[in-house]
Parts: sequence; C-alpha cells; structure tokens
Amino acid sequence: MEEEEDYAQKPLLATSSSSSSYDLVKKTGNFWTTTAHIITAVIGSGVLSLAWSVAQLGWIGGPLSMLIFAAVTVLSSWLLADCYRSPDPETGSIINHTYMQAVRQHLG
Repeated sequence: MEEEEDYAQKPLLATSSSSSSYDLVKKTGNFWTTTAHIITAVIGSGVLSLAWSVAQLGWIGGPLSMLIFAAVTVLSSWLLADCYRSPDPETGSIINHTYMQAVRQHLG
C-alpha cells in the first residue's frame, strides 16, 4: 500500500532542471537497438498507409517524397542527439534528460 502511494506521488514529467527531482534511468541502448527501432518505425508506418499514399503520387513523386521524409527524419534525429549533452555533444557538462530541458537550455 505504501509503494502505491509513493508511485502516485512521482510526477510523470520533470518540471525542474535538477536531476534529483526524479529517478534517472540507465540507458543501455546501442547502435543495433537504435537501428532496430528505426526499422520498426519505418515498417510500422508503411503497413498502415504509406503504400497507398506513395501509389497516389506516382513513380516519380512517391520515391522522391520518401527521400525527403527520410532526410527530415535524419536531420531531426541529429538535432535531438546533439541537444542531449550541452554545450558540446561529446563532452558536454550538462545532460538534458528530457526534450523540455534541452529547449529551456537553448532558448531560455
């Protein structure tokens, strides 16, 4: 019963920039788990409606739009990965655990 009350008291989203306000999760992902997630996302969206949409665009517009969407996805992934550690992506002293922390760090 006490565990349920503790669980109910924890916020779903961290509201402060200090890491002591919520439990940090150890990240165990690597290149292969990332690749698997990307492939799963691409296949999942393709199964739902992507095939019909690309067919409606034709042989030139369909593949071209797929390449544009892929480029946007890669760009946004690189930007989010670079925002994880600030100010330098490799040796940054500030680690942003949430997207909102990264936005507050860069935009104020």
